[in-house]
Amino acid sequence: MLHNLRLNFLTQIQNSITQNTTLYFRGVLFLTFFGHGLASLGFSHEGYELHHRIFESVNYFDWDAGKFLMLQGWWDILLGFMILSGIFPRYVLIASLTYLCMVAIVGYLYYHARTGSFFGFGETLRRFAWIFYAIFLWLQYTTNRNLYSLLRMGISFGFLSHGFASLGFFGMRGGQIELASQVFSHETAMLIIFCSGFSDVLLGAMLFSGFFSRYAAVLGTCWLVVVVVLSFMLGIPEGIFRSGFLFSCVYVALDKRCHFPVWKSSGSNSAST
Repeated sequence: MLHNLRLNFLTQIQNSITQNTTLYFRGVLFLTFFGHGLASLGFSHEGYELHHRIFESVNYFDWDAGKFLMLQGWWDILLGFMILSGIFPRYVLIASLTYLCMVAIVGYLYYHARTGSFFGFGETLRRFAWIFYAIFLWLQYTTNRNLYSLLRMGISFGFLSHGFASLGFFGMRGGQIELASQVFSHETAMLIIFCSGFSDVLLGAMLFSGFFSRYAAVLGTCWLVVVVVLSFMLGIPEGIFRSGFLFSCVYVALDKRCHFPVWKSSGSNSAST
């Protein structure tokens, strides 16, 4: 009897999440922009220093970094609340997509400025998750198409980019090492990040290809719980930001529609939710 009650309760939670996809991913994007904005406003020393370094790497017009980061922080927070509330969704999502693409390009330029290498693909792919979620929502609002596979592919880029960076390819791994160093010594953190790079790449490849992707999403969710806990130890904005990864992976694990081929539209999900 108790087992059946638990099963029914979990089923109700799953249904309430998967039947409100639009609202759920508006919340995911809100966490992303809100956490990023708080970091730019200085609520996290580490996050602010990172954003400052990134801006200075592309500050070709010698703008005041402090003022720019303050404006960027409030812009992120404004976008987050507008996406969450559903105000003018088509236009807000277009603005968000444009902004996210610019952030992806700046990430690549930052990598090139720091390393002198042209192979900073990972710094661009890190932002693809949010880009894919915004595209998914925009398609719902404009064409009422539900390409749930975009959600699966979005989180796959999150794992792939972090995995390759952890292995020393295509991106910078300082953030990952900093997270692990909250609990372990620097040497142990380096070893853990290197080993986790293999698992992240494997999970990302499975999610991207759709090969046992639902099992990969479950395993990825468990790993992201650890990442989010460590992120909150580093700073509240980092924890909020990475919670977006966690909640999106939870959704992909729960909804089998995310594991259909990328071109297949499944079901009808009201964009007015």
